[in-house]
Amino acid sequence: MDADARTRQVMEFVDEVWNRRNYDAVGDLYSADYEAPFGKGPAAKAAVIAKYHETFADLHVEVQEVVVGTDGTVVVRQTLRGTDVGGYAGHPPTGRTVSEWVVNILRFEGDRVVSEFIGADKLGMFIELGVVDDPWPK
Repeated sequence: MDADARTRQVMEFVDEVWNRRNYDAVGDLYSADYEAPFGKGPAAKAAVIAKYHETFADLHVEVQEVVVGTDGTVVVRQTLRGTDVGGYAGHPPTGRTVSEWVVNILRFEGDRVVSEFIGADKLGMFIELGVVDDPWPK
């Protein structure tokens, strides 16, 4: 698959699954062999995404950049925005709107993701939620 087609595939996934909440479409991108610390297969990935939607009911994901490598690796830089109505990571709901940057490094075999690394600004999100104090006050 060429870089433009791979970029479209990833962008369509973000829109369909993250923004339209079509969890059945997770298997269109994630392999049955996909493994992550939270589980295996598309169902494990769908469960994590559904939990984000439960916590941030108005969640919207915007992709800023997709970089396609020649070795089956794709890097996706995106921003998640939503209002905490469900309580994040065991904390009570705050009603605050947050923004979190996320970088996913996806490793493809054929046309499916088999593994990924996720880097995210959890400290920034916890500061925005008021769960921790800002170590760099303005």
